[in-house]
Amino acid sequence: MEQLIYTLLAYINNSLEKDINYSIANSFLENIHQIEGYSLEMAAEVCNVAPSTINRFCKRIGFRNFSNLRNSVAFQGGMYEAREKQLNADSFESKLKENVEIIESISKEQLERIIQKIHESKRIVILGFEKHQIQAMELQKQLFLLGKLCECNTNFFKQLEALAHLTEEDMIITISIQGNILTEELAINDKIKEANGKKLLITFSDSERYKYVFDEVLRCGEIENSEVSSYTLLRLFDVLVYQYQKQYPA
Repeated sequence: MEQLIYTLLAYINNSLEKDINYSIANSFLENIHQIEGYSLEMAAEVCNVAPSTINRFCKRIGFRNFSNLRNSVAFQGGMYEAREKQLNADSFESKLKENVEIIESISKEQLERIIQKIHESKRIVILGFEKHQIQAMELQKQLFLLGKLCECNTNFFKQLEALAHLTEEDMIITISIQGNILTEELAINDKIKEANGKKLLITFSDSERYKYVFDEVLRCGEIENSEVSSYTLLRLFDVLVYQYQKQYPA
């Protein structure tokens, strides 16, 4: 659900005019908690459009059809609700410590491979999703200070477009903590698989699940510790920047 909310808000925020697609996005947001129970026909009735128009809109925002969009709400809903619980100070510190220990256990060989790929890549696209778009921009800033100008669109649709124009000399860095963005319901999964270039995934999820898509999977935390993922990513980026400066001193 969380990614769908970000996607719909991005569509509204970046729309140049309030057309029929703007109206559908707005209706979906107003009825976000009912979408899981809608049929295609019900969704069309709520939005006052034809069913085919709903499916075209779903494709426009990265889903295969309305059924896939509805399934993404059902799939992510439980995880979203689970993250609503508050962390006390002791729990926060414990979870962050566990994640930092995982970062410290990343092999030197893997770090060196990743840094070499970043250094050698002609064009780098950083994909950050949900609340981690801010962290993605932080990585973009830090790499820029090291002489690597990367692209980091917060517009989901521009992210999709960028993937279609990459070459084997380029690189994709994807941040998906729980792996939700890589579910079959979202077209971004296919776009990443089809894209050229080197592919790095930064995640808390099981690294073995994604090795068929990504050249490198950098696991930097426990999936149960997703509440502190924003802080964990900042620590990981510090480690990557330090390794970059060490391998390629200015």
